Amino acid sequence: MIKNFTQGWLAGLAIGVVAFLFYSINLERLPDGDEFYHILAAKGLLATGEPSIGEDGRYWRGYPTTWLVAQSFSLFGPSLTAARLPSILFTTALVVSFFIFLRREASPAAAWIGAGLLALSPFILAVAQFARFYSLQGFVFFIAAWLVYHQVGRSWSLPRHALAAIPAVLLLAFATYLQPTTLLGIAGLGLWVVGAVLLPWLARPAVPARLKLSVLAGLLLAGIVAAMAAWALGLADELWARYRATMLFNELQGENFLFYHLWYMLYYPTLWTLSGVIAVLALIDRPRLAGFALTVFVVGFLLNSFAAAKSLRYILYAQPFLFVLWGLGLASMLRASHGLLGRWHDRLTPAFSHIAGRMARPVAGLFLGLALLSVVIVNPAWLRSVTMLADVAIPPQPPRENWEIAAPVLEPWFEQAEVVVTTEELGPLYYFGRADVLLSASKFAELPVATRHPFAPDFRSDVPVIPDAASLAQVMDCHASGLFVTKAKWWGEDTFAPEGTMRDVNVEQLIEARTTPLALPEDTHLLAFTWEHPDPFERPADCDALPTAGGSG
Repeated sequence: MIKNFTQGWLAGLAIGVVAFLFYSINLERLPDGDEFYHILAAKGLLATGEPSIGEDGRYWRGYPTTWLVAQSFSLFGPSLTAARLPSILFTTALVVSFFIFLRREASPAAAWIGAGLLALSPFILAVAQFARFYSLQGFVFFIAAWLVYHQVGRSWSLPRHALAAIPAVLLLAFATYLQPTTLLGIAGLGLWVVGAVLLPWLARPAVPARLKLSVLAGLLLAGIVAAMAAWALGLADELWARYRATMLFNELQGENFLFYHLWYMLYYPTLWTLSGVIAVLALIDRPRLAGFALTVFVVGFLLNSFAAAKSLRYILYAQPFLFVLWGLGLASMLRASHGLLGRWHDRLTPAFSHIAGRMARPVAGLFLGLALLSVVIVNPAWLRSVTMLADVAIPPQPPRENWEIAAPVLEPWFEQAEVVVTTEELGPLYYFGRADVLLSASKFAELPVATRHPFAPDFRSDVPVIPDAASLAQVMDCHASGLFVTKAKWWGEDTFAPEGTMRDVNVEQLIEARTTPLALPEDTHLLAFTWEHPDPFERPADCDALPTAGGSG
């Protein structure tokens, strides 16, 4: 037992080291816009003691991640590598925990297969190198789920169950604080707990049928009363509104119920298509564990699919449980196919004898190997992981913006322009320390209703926000010179609408009519435009109220 325990931990340590090194490849690759929230706030935290961005902006969401990034900056100095280090550590911890859990509850083969697929998955790699709170959320939720699984079904002991329940509840609360989609995972956990406790009890012949019916009727009645109370108090409407709400930038995915399905089909066409069969094999081999993983993943998958807001990161908490099923099912398939490849080889050799002669057996072996390799090749998850590490964009994902190679052209304008308008403020703040006005219908819609008016400062970055062409025209009228910068992928796309419809076409018409394009290197994936009024410039009288640089000049 001690030997097995030691081997398990050593194997877990080994896979942890490999995962950490894998996730550490090319850590200085181009950043994602949302990473700047924690990076800028971490710098503010070190400087002021608060997660400040600008003078009055505060970014409190996922504060533990900001704090960890700040500590990493203190140890290693500010950089993208240091900012991403906490995410790498927690993703590695998730992989190691996954391996130990599956090895303990199933078998070494299932653990190696499942953990290997999980560690190399582009879904997991995406959060490992992403300075955000998702890796911490995923790790915390998995540990909480492990605690729940370990305790449910064991003989009742108040001290032991309470000892496990308290940390599990605290961990789930913490994961929910980091990302509210954790509630969808809690729904799957809760459903499994009810089934794991209730179904064995209902199946016991010693329990009177009348008692079983009474308990079921009582639970049904309690559910109806709870639903009616939630409806009467308005909680049901509020929860439904939140479930079906999304930010403006994500609005187009609101009705796309196939969003996650299509991504799984894209990266894992073979495994995803055969998931039902793999789950059957897993249930035959390890019914309790497979039922646990199946319930948590399927409930999370369905609830996230029907939710309005969608992103591959939103379902991270549920993804390890899909890999539990794949690990169990593929390990079972591997055991069942013992000797099968040899028999296939023997039966395939005669098929090549008439064209390969004495070389028929090695040729048959090569053909069989290529056939098996094709199963891996047509599942391009590995290709996506490699291209992510190389920072190569593959459709449907657009390339990231490269502010660094645009800097030689943009920097003089950031220094001399009276106003800088951008459709994404965090990149300019990080690379140039300046963003005077943010043109974003989506972020304008996120402002508190009481303070939602053009040029109101964003509560996170302290940058004034405008939603439409009319406000942009006012900025142009009131400043002698200016720079407008946007992402190339947004030009011509539905991005500028204040609300409802996804676009204000007048923005592009205004920019094309009143500005001059600035030539940028092609690989920046940015567009820049400038304007300069003739000298002398007379500022209109109504410009004094604008809270932008030079607005009172």
